[in-house]
Amino acid sequence: MDKKLSTYTFWEEYQTHIRPTIAEIDIFLKSAAYPLDIADVACLLDLEEAEIEGIMHKASLYEIDLAAFMHIMCAGSSRICRMYCREVEIGSPPTYTVSQLSYIYNLDIEDVKNACKKLQIREATAFTMPLIFANIPY
Repeated sequence: MDKKLSTYTFWEEYQTHIRPTIAEIDIFLKSAAYPLDIADVACLLDLEEAEIEGIMHKASLYEIDLAAFMHIMCAGSSRICRMYCREVEIGSPPTYTVSQLSYIYNLDIEDVKNACKKLQIREATAFTMPLIFANIPY
């Protein structure tokens, strides 16, 4: 389907798929017993166990504690892992530029520019990101 004809927005995608995964990860990390079970981590991060084992082997990790979990997230190939890693890479700033939003969420930069222009927003904050995302066709 042509995204220009779609009424589905990135905000809906974020609310439906990304935000629940972030909440699951948060609850899991706050309530799980360490070391973490590789099968649980694989399911949560949408990764194959073999990929996690490969990441752990390459980094000489023998169990999954919080630091290892974060390392796995930054090295993992799933959508949530890639977004997390890009967020970490830019340093989790208090405000985001158009290019940073485009990069973190893998959005077309022109779509982000158009949404920001329409809303007259130069930099995104936690408060304005939902507005921006709601104006990005997905």
